[in-house]
Amino acid sequence: MLGSVPGRLAAMMFLQYFGLAALIVPLTRYLQTAAGAGGLGFKPTHVGYIYMTFCIGAIVAPMVVGLLADRWFAVDRVIAAAHTLMAILMGGAAVWCDTYDGATANPDDAVWPLFVLVLGYAIGTQITLTLAVVISFRNLPDGDGSFWYVRLVGTVGWVFAGIATGWVMNPISPQPLYLSAVTSGVLAAFALALPHTPPKGHGRPIREVIGLPALKMLRDRSFVVFAGILLLCNMMNQFYGLFVSPYLKDLGVEVDLGAYGRLAPEVIMTLAQVCEVGCMAATPWLLRRFALKHLMLLGLAGLVLRNALLYIANVPAVVAVALPMHGWGYAFYGLLGSYFVDREAPPHLRAGAQSLVTFLGSGPAVLVGNILAGNVVQANRVENATNWSVVWVVPLVGYVVALVVFAVLFREPPAGAEDEE
Repeated sequence: MLGSVPGRLAAMMFLQYFGLAALIVPLTRYLQTAAGAGGLGFKPTHVGYIYMTFCIGAIVAPMVVGLLADRWFAVDRVIAAAHTLMAILMGGAAVWCDTYDGATANPDDAVWPLFVLVLGYAIGTQITLTLAVVISFRNLPDGDGSFWYVRLVGTVGWVFAGIATGWVMNPISPQPLYLSAVTSGVLAAFALALPHTPPKGHGRPIREVIGLPALKMLRDRSFVVFAGILLLCNMMNQFYGLFVSPYLKDLGVEVDLGAYGRLAPEVIMTLAQVCEVGCMAATPWLLRRFALKHLMLLGLAGLVLRNALLYIANVPAVVAVALPMHGWGYAFYGLLGSYFVDREAPPHLRAGAQSLVTFLGSGPAVLVGNILAGNVVQANRVENATNWSVVWVVPLVGYVVALVVFAVLFREPPAGAEDEE
């Protein structure tokens, strides 16, 4: 299976999301845990700064992905080069954390060296996440649903990373950063075995290659509605991404396995990805039977339910329903949004169009969301205690607005309409 094109692309997705999750899931708790307990002792606003790097990466990625993958270099070679640099940068970040003395350092000053190292990794992440989609769409048959099965293997990688960092390793340590660095190194080597995917844009104007013509989709009302809701959702999602791990810790969500150790919140959180895998596996079947708008509405409704339950703070409901709804919402709105844009974009501009999705989903909106979430948590925190009910009501209201606006204003274009351009 691994020798086949889908098998190699699936392995790429596994490594891509395994390495990202090994860093991004446990890092929020590691940053905020007191230095005496093994963490770095950063404030919630510092956490926002570190995670802001992924937003900056999303802003940079559209400016370079089209040039790199549509005009200058083969996609597989760009992935290999990017992950080589990412391995070096994340290895440096892990060493920095290992030598950091939280007892004497001032977090307001100490946050910036880590910020710079993670920023380089984050830019590489946003480029390679986009190119992973591009190389998959270019090498898999259209219309047979194989992309969804390749992509869901990436989510399986996210689950395995959660288990590795929350059970096998100590999540309140630099260990997950080392794991992320090693994974990028492995993927850099493995990328040389990916299907050779040369650039398609040789000879075309640079404005086409970087995807500027894709902006004409902003003349379409449905795309504008989709884009606006995506911006709002990703802004609100930073509350979950940055602070659900310490929130679960405060609720006492852990599993004691006795001699086999404890399952930290990072492991419990993988229930979201388990649900996401199921949703993606069902997506090809669902798309043949239901309208795209209805499936995307289900995704938004799941995000409303997720935040309502986080606000209520009933532990069984949070674990059994709210966490899975995170994966549900991502699969049925986020991933189907990428499908919607790829369906609407001309074939020769799909790399640029996917860069536009990366920009909308992970750029300025997430930047604002990180700042907003960090400041809301900081304002509702007294010493080490956080008033979580006030924190979660903010994204709850945001998702309710998103659901209503999308239901009223989005009109799904008929399949094949892009071919009339």
